[in-house]
Amino acid sequence: MSSKILSAQSALKSRPKGRRPPIRKQAGGEYKGLPDPAIVTIVLSLCGFGLMAVFSASAPESLQSYQDTFVFFRRQAIACVIGVVSMLILSRQDYRQLRRIAWPLALVSLLLLGLTLVPGLSMTVKGSSRWIGVGPLQFQPSELCKLASLILMSAGLSQHFWWHRQIFFRIIITLIMAFVVIKQPDLGTALMILGGLLALLYASGTNSILLFLSLAGGGTLVWHHIKKTPYQMARIQSWLNPYLHPQAEGWNIIQAQLAIGSGGLMGAGFGRSLQKLYYLPVQHADFIFAVVAEEFGWFGCAAVISLFALFGYYGFKAAINSRTMFGRFLAIGITSSITLQTIVNIAVTTGLLPVTGITLPFISYGGTSIVITLVMVGILLSISRDRGPMPEEEEQDILNKRLIN
Repeated sequence: MSSKILSAQSALKSRPKGRRPPIRKQAGGEYKGLPDPAIVTIVLSLCGFGLMAVFSASAPESLQSYQDTFVFFRRQAIACVIGVVSMLILSRQDYRQLRRIAWPLALVSLLLLGLTLVPGLSMTVKGSSRWIGVGPLQFQPSELCKLASLILMSAGLSQHFWWHRQIFFRIIITLIMAFVVIKQPDLGTALMILGGLLALLYASGTNSILLFLSLAGGGTLVWHHIKKTPYQMARIQSWLNPYLHPQAEGWNIIQAQLAIGSGGLMGAGFGRSLQKLYYLPVQHADFIFAVVAEEFGWFGCAAVISLFALFGYYGFKAAINSRTMFGRFLAIGITSSITLQTIVNIAVTTGLLPVTGITLPFISYGGTSIVITLVMVGILLSISRDRGPMPEEEEQDILNKRLIN
């Protein structure tokens, strides 16, 4: 039996006995507790700053391509409004109902993801078929798969120990999602899906040796895949030495580092980035942090990183305070997924990791990404409302089910 879960359960059981505080519920079974205001404030601050950054970073390209400096900003603002409304609605819903749709959501997500491999149904941009187009709208199913896999694994781990066959089936579905994403190809998003899986397995108390062996085996497979994919191998080589091919694969890293270095402590000022003027590639999406560094300097970067660090702190705090095992696992998965993506994006921009094509949550341009991320935050806010000690009856029932299964 896993030491982490046992320690959590023993801590719960060691609480002093006595009268427990009454749980106040609204009509429909919703708790009266308010969503964590710190998470709301942090997320809205990041989204607002992100809109500023997207406008500044995308204005030159928007003007050249559409003769309108507000095109990308307008699209991002619409996506933000949809995402924030969805976040607020979900924050008022009972997150426990998600257990009922865990399997249907995972299978629908996998089906939509499979459609990206069908010629004629998917949209190919820069050699990658990641989007499904419906009229003027574009949807990226891999973003939905990140959320669906977290709900699927959290629902399973809240009822079964990691060695149960139900967990095995859910792991297989998650691995299939990651495999299809790799075939698009989109190795970065696939690694994010697998990262969320590993975070949940670790939190559930899965044997550390097995996790290490799985990580080593997965890393070996990824390395063999990279060696067989010329453009990905070129990214590794340019990461080790960007000046080996400064006009080709090394261009992204060199221009990003120039932007970061030229920002200094205080930055050049909002809208005054020079590297965004057709030097820095995908400057409003993957490399938007470099534009932030150039315009707002070290202090601006420190402020953004601090907000993400606070988000991680309050997200894990919501997980610890959740009254259900499902809420704890789901909050851990959501917080881990967003913070891990943040770390990878900033590490790529600063040259600490090879280029992966991962966006910066809440800040980078991307409609599907911002909407799904805010949906995840809405679920996290719902979990933060359901805080307090786990009812003794529910605690014992969970323990009995997990031991029997």
